[in-house]
Amino acid sequence: MDFFRKLFFTQAVPLIKKAKLQHIEENDMLPLPDLVNPRSIQVPVNEIRWDSPWSHLMSLIKVQRRFVIPGYTWYGLNAVFSLSTPVLVHHFVGLISKGVTQENLVEAVIVGLLLGFCGFVSGFCLQHFFHNTLRSYQVLTNVLNEKIFTHSLKLSQNARQKNQLGDIVNYMSSDSDSVADWPIIFADFIMSILMMTAVIVMLFYYIGWSALAALIVLFTLAPLTNYVAKRFTKLDEEMMAHRDHRVTLITQALNAIRVVKYFAWEKSVSKEVTEIREKELHSRRRLARAEVIASLGYLAVSTFVLFVALATHVLRGQTLDAALIFTCISLFGLLEGPFGELSRLISRATAAKVGATRILNFLKQEEVPNWQKQLDTTGASVGVEMHDLTLVYPGTERAVLRHLNLNVPAGSSVAIVGPVGSGKSSILNTLLGEMQLASGGFKFTGLPESVSPRVAYVPQEAYIVNTTLLENLQFGENVTKEELRRALHNSCLSQDLRQWKGGLRTEIGEKGVNLSGGQKQRVALGRAFLSKPQVVLLDDPLSAVDADTEKLLCERLIFGAWKDVTRVVVTHRLEFLAQFDQVIFIENGEIKGQGTLEQVKNSCPSFVTFYAEHGKSHGEGDIAVATADAGTEVAASKVDDESETRVTEDEDREKGAVKGSVYWDYILSLGGDGKYTRPLILLALFIATCAVNFLPLIQKAWLSYYSSHQTEWMALTAVGIYGLIGLALLVLTLLDQLFWLARGIRAGQNIHNKMLHSVLHAPVRFFDSTPVGRVLQRFSRDIESVDVYLQWMFSAAVNCAMQVVVSLVLILGLMPMMIFVIGPVMALYYLLQRDYRRPAREAKRLDSVARSPRYAHFKESLQGLVVIRSFNKQDWFMKNFYDKLAHSQRMFYSHYMLNRWFSSRIPLVGGVIAMATTVGIALSAYSGVMSAGTAGLVTLYSLSFWGYLNWGVRVFADIESRMTSIERLKFFANLPAEKETVRKSSEALRPTWPEFGEIKVENLQVRYAEHLPLVLKGITFDVAPGSRVGIIGRTGSGKSTFFQSLFRFIEAEQGTIAIDGVDIGTVPLEKLRRNLAIIPQDPTLFLGTIRNNLDRFNEYSDKDVTEALKHASMWEYVASLPQGLNSPVTESGLNLSQGQRQLLCLARALLTKARVIVMDEATASVDVQTDALLQKVIRSAFSGVTMLIIAHRLGTVADCDQIVEISAGEVKSVRRPGEWTRQEIEESLV
Repeated sequence: MDFFRKLFFTQAVPLIKKAKLQHIEENDMLPLPDLVNPRSIQVPVNEIRWDSPWSHLMSLIKVQRRFVIPGYTWYGLNAVFSLSTPVLVHHFVGLISKGVTQENLVEAVIVGLLLGFCGFVSGFCLQHFFHNTLRSYQVLTNVLNEKIFTHSLKLSQNARQKNQLGDIVNYMSSDSDSVADWPIIFADFIMSILMMTAVIVMLFYYIGWSALAALIVLFTLAPLTNYVAKRFTKLDEEMMAHRDHRVTLITQALNAIRVVKYFAWEKSVSKEVTEIREKELHSRRRLARAEVIASLGYLAVSTFVLFVALATHVLRGQTLDAALIFTCISLFGLLEGPFGELSRLISRATAAKVGATRILNFLKQEEVPNWQKQLDTTGASVGVEMHDLTLVYPGTERAVLRHLNLNVPAGSSVAIVGPVGSGKSSILNTLLGEMQLASGGFKFTGLPESVSPRVAYVPQEAYIVNTTLLENLQFGENVTKEELRRALHNSCLSQDLRQWKGGLRTEIGEKGVNLSGGQKQRVALGRAFLSKPQVVLLDDPLSAVDADTEKLLCERLIFGAWKDVTRVVVTHRLEFLAQFDQVIFIENGEIKGQGTLEQVKNSCPSFVTFYAEHGKSHGEGDIAVATADAGTEVAASKVDDESETRVTEDEDREKGAVKGSVYWDYILSLGGDGKYTRPLILLALFIATCAVNFLPLIQKAWLSYYSSHQTEWMALTAVGIYGLIGLALLVLTLLDQLFWLARGIRAGQNIHNKMLHSVLHAPVRFFDSTPVGRVLQRFSRDIESVDVYLQWMFSAAVNCAMQVVVSLVLILGLMPMMIFVIGPVMALYYLLQRDYRRPAREAKRLDSVARSPRYAHFKESLQGLVVIRSFNKQDWFMKNFYDKLAHSQRMFYSHYMLNRWFSSRIPLVGGVIAMATTVGIALSAYSGVMSAGTAGLVTLYSLSFWGYLNWGVRVFADIESRMTSIERLKFFANLPAEKETVRKSSEALRPTWPEFGEIKVENLQVRYAEHLPLVLKGITFDVAPGSRVGIIGRTGSGKSTFFQSLFRFIEAEQGTIAIDGVDIGTVPLEKLRRNLAIIPQDPTLFLGTIRNNLDRFNEYSDKDVTEALKHASMWEYVASLPQGLNSPVTESGLNLSQGQRQLLCLARALLTKARVIVMDEATASVDVQTDALLQKVIRSAFSGVTMLIIAHRLGTVADCDQIVEISAGEVKSVRRPGEWTRQEIEESLV
């Protein structure tokens, strides 16, 4: 029973039955067999070679012998039964030629039945070949994905900076898919060669030495194939490079979408992406043209080979009868598939080779040593020692750290302070094993050399995963509820937890989008606490929290719960230095002072100056303790809360049949944008395709006619006419395919540009609720469907439909009684395809949706490599990746099993038609109403009929599944856009607006959505031109909402914000945002140069840019770089320190010369000297500029002209600093 279940793919039947009753969902999909489950890879991975592309590809076949051997065996059986067809055709038409009599009628019927049987069995064998090789594809995808993911977790920081995020994601997606496809490609190549050889041998048997001329023509394929392969490789590599660059540009724009919108850079980003897209499409166009010309070259050879064979046969004085003609046509019909697909096979093989090359090159990238550590389980006390440690930047002689000597006793605390870029963070990265040392070394004392301590690392920019708050805290650790409560208390998250409806089950968006900077850092600290560390490494973790919270974190955590743990803390906050056992002052990569705070003060004059600046910029003494314990009991109840609150939305997925409007939209896009030219273009496409499909019938019909009228025509003339029709077919096919190519690329270009414009102009809320990985799927895999596949599928669909029509007209026209066979069989065919298409369509949609989480998790892992390795959580991230990969593979498996179920039954349908037709031909010939030529023609078309039926449904089903890409692209191309203006202005906007920077906020009411309560409840206050205004308030009070309203990320429901008397609701968005500037808390830079990070539109001179850098204290550093302003900035600015990135963001704001500037705790990540310098620069360079400052600390608002306190969405008070008591300000900053 199990044998027949596997033989006829009945595993898919439950899914088909369920799809008749309801829309199928993820849980309805077929269970994933262990053989293809990524959690249980059952192949000898150690036998895979990773040294060169071709040896790698061939070793993949070797390790997949479990699937490859049976798959190739089925393919061989398919070839045997296919090659039997010409033999039977020769015998069958020969019987008709001789005349069917009562003596040979039974023989003719049996031969006819065998023809139909061979067609059925060959098609059935082909489906089992596909089944085995697709299982091989799944396993290889698992192996390659695991290898790439594992290596990515080992990448050194230097290697990570060399490989852009978009490139690495493409290795995982496009390249691994191409490589995993290799066993199928290889089988097709071998089968093509074997079929060509078999056909030549059979030709020699039937036409003797006349086949020699055909063989000579076939040898012309060798140089053509070699040229095509080289050409495809070059063009494919070029196209992939452009695609990687485009995806990287889009990735960084999406990751920094707020900055893009703050500075109105949508046009700049769009221009950059569109330019790269043009280069990508140019390469794609050249590659596709090469494919078309190569395909036509092979088609020309196959047509010319038959012409030469027949012509040579005639010139040798041999006769051409119907049996010989249609046997030759049948033989060369077997070559049409291999010949027609040879160029695409070469293209796929090229893609596999290019993909393998790219993956192998990536796997050779530098790894960190000891990427996975054996952790200590004894809980021993651990210290740190550094001796004569020197560190240089990779590939340069520039020292980052010089001759460092440091001893941190077990259980002690060390504070590392110093100017921006002095090497503080590099010390932590060295202790994490992330840096390569030039000389010297370090060790953890108290443990054997082979054992590593449990390390907790909190970077400057907290690493947050798109999952629940609970999982962000646990980070793969098993913790008790009591430990969770203590973590929430010690990291000061108790009160925050009370604000979140879902408690610990609240979903945290990508990169912590729904958390403030301080909340993200406290989540990271809570995670560090739960990891039970022996060594704690903190890189300025308190820069984004308010003063009271900073004090509480120090008391509860750094000098409380961790008092017996070794702590190395990089900080720019000097209030608590006296509590550290040691203070290290580092400058230009050297330790200038070391000891207790008093010892360093007494021994290091430069530190005294550095420390003195702190009081000026941050104020004295400070904080009265505000209690955060009030929320502890609330938090305790939230620990058990099981209701999850979602931030991200489920991926959009249509249900049911793809709407006709989706097809129509794509068809219209093929016709272009012209109102009058579009119908003409579409009509021309249709006519050209019809002509290409009717000419082969005319060719065969001519030979059929000649075979019955040989006395009326010279044989050579007849063969010549056949050749001329073939030449016309080649020319028309070339024009047709080039036409489809041009229209398809134009359609892809239009869809991409519309989607890019729509996404870049979507509201910020869309990006908060939509994972970046999902958007990237649209710009990569879905766009690839449009660029590469859809136009050919539409062309193939028209071809297939025309061939079915031609076959039916021919059979029914000559044998009308066949309607009684074809009618019921076609009804059965209709029922089969209906039952198949419904679940297959949904399975394909679910397969597409399931890919996004897999790539999103991969991208998220790449962004947190150092944190993942520091916590030794590689296995946890691998497990999560395997879960997502297994889910994706389950959807893919269900889809292809449905395809096998349907495709294995269609040959039976076609076989019945072929059997009935050949029996009908035999009876007609017996009655004397059908000639041998006509019989041969009808036989050939009846035999190919099942192929067209199978091909047709697969093409239409593939179109429908690919059209789901169009559905998703259409959704993203029609996103609700931000409103350019929300109110009409009674007068034209002045070109010089705003001149002064006066701001009037009147009765401003704002809510995030119609069904949500007001966040701002009618706030009103005025800001005088050129004044500095501090905006203070507790977390969740509405400060950020006000700034989002100022930039019109959220539109006001009532009330107005007016700048220089102009309601900003009447100002176009680009005009408004380009006349405001912001210095954000999280500094964001883009891949490019220092110059284009400051001046995206190239509006300013080098002198202006230099001046801005000088004001921001960055010019000295930039001038020291070999390329100066054109020095490269890597993705996200990873080649610069956090402080340097922030200074560049300050320079960017200075360059805009905006009259209104917003600062969001912009100096939190810089040292005290730089902070003091910046405050001086801000007072001078921004003199006369209106400044709105979100404040978390007293020093930030001390010299403001006025302070606006917002509480619960209302303005509680507006006063000058002197009118506030210290306690009032402190309470407002909590």
